[in-house]
Amino acid sequence: MSFNEIISQEKAIKLLKGTLRTKKIPSALLFLGDAYIGKTSTAINYAKALNCLNSEEDACNICTSCKKIEQGLHPDVKLVTAEKDVVTVTSIREVEEFVSFRPLEGRYKVVIIKEAHKMNHAAANAFLKTVEEPPENTVIILICENIDTLPEPLISRCFKVYFTPLSTQAVKKILPDVEDSLIRIIMGKPGLFISRDVSKDIQWFNSTLKNMKEKNKKSPWKDNEDVKWWIDFLCIFLRDCLLGFFLKTSYCPILPSDFKLKENASPEELFNLYEEIQNIKRSIDLNLNKSIVWNYMTYLLGNLITIKKQETTNLEQ
Repeated sequence: MSFNEIISQEKAIKLLKGTLRTKKIPSALLFLGDAYIGKTSTAINYAKALNCLNSEEDACNICTSCKKIEQGLHPDVKLVTAEKDVVTVTSIREVEEFVSFRPLEGRYKVVIIKEAHKMNHAAANAFLKTVEEPPENTVIILICENIDTLPEPLISRCFKVYFTPLSTQAVKKILPDVEDSLIRIIMGKPGLFISRDVSKDIQWFNSTLKNMKEKNKKSPWKDNEDVKWWIDFLCIFLRDCLLGFFLKTSYCPILPSDFKLKENASPEELFNLYEEIQNIKRSIDLNLNKSIVWNYMTYLLGNLITIKKQETTNLEQ
């Protein structure tokens, strides 16, 4: 993949190409934006462009360097991922050791830290020194969804690149065979179709609403990503409910047929609930207790949603 193949992130690509063209390469970059919109793909492509043997402004995808990076085999490129929802200080120590040596084959050593917002306090503090005094010919890319979880000194020392959710047209270009209703649900994040089964997730969300009404206290979430995805579903539901208030429609693509909004629920209640849910989502990566979050959500939603009563019609004979 080259920069030209990355869809609908023109501003981010223009910035990155500018650093390559002018040879003013930041030692630390912070890629900001929602998950599943191309941040990791762009970071890998930037690593390829930095070390490409045939070009200095983009990846050629045919040289040995580009191929090795694409396959995850290049000795000068390291990808760090979270373990059990946390980027630990042990991982950061490994990064420090990795960048302490000169590049073996490429022009630059490149470290890509996925889900940098999951760094715990000790890891973030340990990493700060590396960012403040980076070794020569070293580029560090932090991929982050929630900037509020990172310490301000770390943020201030990074070159920020912002990514945005894709338009409906852009998603259709990437996923031409996906139904429009599902495209609406993923909210401009085409990578969701690679990592999750969206249709099954809709059924899962519906079943959690049933558990909520039955006062089931057991959290249905396995990890933080489950919580965020569930909240995304809930926000779509609330958005559609608000449209129902103002446009007098009741269409909601993911609302199960046996649930509805209580008739006495007001738009003000929904706006307040939406704001509270967004606050919770921003705090998820601080490792909130999932059982407590679930029970709090049950308390909030239990006053707003209800089970539909099945209507029967008696036919006179």
